[in-house]
Amino acid sequence: MDVMNEFIRSDIGVAIAWICGVVGFIIALIKIKENKTLKQEILKLENVRIDQGADEVSQNGKRNVYTKNNSGGMKINM
Repeated sequence: MDVMNEFIRSDIGVAIAWICGVVGFIIALIKIKENKTLKQEILKLENVRIDQGADEVSQNGKRNVYTKNNSGGMKINM
């Protein structure tokens, strides 16, 4: 235990601790920037409107049924 205390109090131990602190600080800054970018992406996705008038294709037996939603809301099977 005394060897460890001597190493921590030595110049090289202090230098290693300082370098680790600086590297940790830089990593924290990078993570904060990434977090802000992710929050902006989430806000963009929340603001996107979902198109309720999308066409549908469903399987009915051996043939595909194409259902088109027109602007009046009627469903037309083709």
